[in-house]
Amino acid sequence: MMILGLTGGYCAGKNEVAALLEEHGWRVCDVDTLGHRALAESIDTLIEAFGPSIASGDGSIDRARLGKIVFDDPRRLKKLESIVHPVMYTLLDREIDTAERQGADRFCINAALLYRFPHRDSCHAIIEVRAPLYLRLARARSRDHVSNADALKRITSQREYWNMRPKEIPLFMLWNIDSQEHLRASLVTILEKIEN
Repeated sequence: MMILGLTGGYCAGKNEVAALLEEHGWRVCDVDTLGHRALAESIDTLIEAFGPSIASGDGSIDRARLGKIVFDDPRRLKKLESIVHPVMYTLLDREIDTAERQGADRFCINAALLYRFPHRDSCHAIIEVRAPLYLRLARARSRDHVSNADALKRITSQREYWNMRPKEIPLFMLWNIDSQEHLRASLVTILEKIEN
């Protein structure tokens, strides 16, 4: 089974590309979804680590409250990742195993933090979605209703990941700067190179 990594910065359009990959017959695993499942499977450990204030009324984790606690504190963020990431990796392993058992021939790992994952080394190729800053800011305002300052904070927090790009895996930059037709055509060109 061919494994493709898909990554990109905040509001670059990674999920838009993931949808196009599904149209082309790729089985796409959204690691954000696995992250939500990992949070649900780690409730007791998270409450023990960060206190009962992170629990919502229904007993689930209030991600906004948890985010306020960890994202401005590198030590607490590292603690959160040490709890949630191993669970998420196990869930991703299961998704890959299931896809192989079901005979899938093309599997895509859609992950913003792909370069930090051990699964990155299983990828036959990686597509990194890029977009100009002005477009990313506009998308952040429209999609997430955040200020330019908050969007820039999220964008700059990801800078360290780009230094982790693997040198031994074919890497394709896909620029999301124009219409969806242009994006689709650019993706088809990249897929032809990858699949051949």
